Amino acid sequence: MPRRIPHTELEIITGQLRTEDYLEMQKKLGRFYLKGFLRLLARQEKRGRFLEVGSGPGYQTARVASENRDADITAIEPSADMIRVAESYIQQEGLGDRVRFVQGSVEDRALIEGLGQFDLIYSTFSLHHWKEPFSGIRNLHRALNDNGVLLIYDFERHWLTYYLPVKRGIVESVRASYTPGEISAMMAGLGIEGHSVRRHFPYLSVLITN
Repeated sequence: MPRRIPHTELEIITGQLRTEDYLEMQKKLGRFYLKGFLRLLARQEKRGRFLEVGSGPGYQTARVASENRDADITAIEPSADMIRVAESYIQQEGLGDRVRFVQGSVEDRALIEGLGQFDLIYSTFSLHHWKEPFSGIRNLHRALNDNGVLLIYDFERHWLTYYLPVKRGIVESVRASYTPGEISAMMAGLGIEGHSVRRHFPYLSVLITN
């Protein structure tokens, strides 16, 4: 298996125009690359308090909110510009009463603890960027309610996609991602027994239950 190349210095997209362009890209392509994630999310049959990790410009947030009418969503995102665009988009979609955005990082224990407990926590395509994945997963696991679920969806580092001449940004993300075996070892190191790791090539999912 090709070695992992860390890509922790995540470029935080700034500037109104660049962020809005990113939203438009997600609106065009999101129905394809989020399809598997949304299907897995629906299978959890959760309602109540949701925590989204890495909301970006709000496209995914809106999709989840519109498909889960019994959910109140808190979304954390490191980029202030992303949050401004996301808040505007969520209002346009008529979902502002059930969604709030918080600027910050999953690795910030005090921030995550201050947000309270959640019935469902989810993250897409961000695990491979975390500088301290052990801390991030531990923080999220602690934030689960009894019977809560944590769903992490990301690229799988696979030799086929590792060497494909794909768009800049995606190839770095693939090469920084983890294999199912590495994820399982991470769970063992954290002492998390209630979990499953599944392949959905070219993606993988990690499901953690409390």
